[in-house]
Amino acid sequence: MKQIISSPLLLILVVVGLLYILCFSLIYLKKSYKRCLEMGISKEDLKTVIKSSLVFSIVPSLSIVVGLFALISVLGTVWSWWRLSVIGSLSYETLIASSVSSSVGFSSSAEMLEAATGRQFGVVMILMSIGMLSGFLILIPFGKKLSMSVNKTETASTWKYVLSGTFMLCLFAVYVPVLLFGDSIQAAVMLTGLAIAVVLGILASKSPKLRWLGEFIMAFSMIGGMISSIFWTGLFGK
Repeated sequence: MKQIISSPLLLILVVVGLLYILCFSLIYLKKSYKRCLEMGISKEDLKTVIKSSLVFSIVPSLSIVVGLFALISVLGTVWSWWRLSVIGSLSYETLIASSVSSSVGFSSSAEMLEAATGRQFGVVMILMSIGMLSGFLILIPFGKKLSMSVNKTETASTWKYVLSGTFMLCLFAVYVPVLLFGDSIQAAVMLTGLAIAVVLGILASKSPKLRWLGEFIMAFSMIGGMISSIFWTGLFGK
């Protein structure tokens, strides 16, 4: 496994994939910019939007950077970089790594990193890659119809709110028990991050001057939770 995650071939494949995504994004940025000019939006307004988007993208992305360092200890640098740069989620990747490590006989993901074979790591890569494609495969035949139906029933129906709420509840049902009942330190970190998120959400909704906090709740709660892990490890790790 360690030979694969540090191999030049994997690095080259990841760099090629990231360059493709970068080019794809730049092409659509150009197309969108041109379309906005055709619609009569001024260049000054577009520059303002681009600048504000850049500013409000940097700080929230800190949570991804923090997640990257956490995932490197489990999957290595290159594969973690690929997963969190494209469509991966820290919670999904760590859950898959933990599940696979226990199913193949390792006590932890860290032990799997040290002793797993290439075939075992191949299972991890397939599950992380193919598993994430299920959403796209569903969207190919049904995505446009679902999107149009949501827009049409914006005032006449509440099913879309029920659907989104059910989706979030399913996520909570999958991830929260794993985090809450797996380990006392893990649970304390999760609850700390939750408390930070709730406090920031209240502040952002109550005070107009602090409304900008709403864009950074995820980053701040994740960073705060990881910082608190030092305290919780000293408290419960003894």
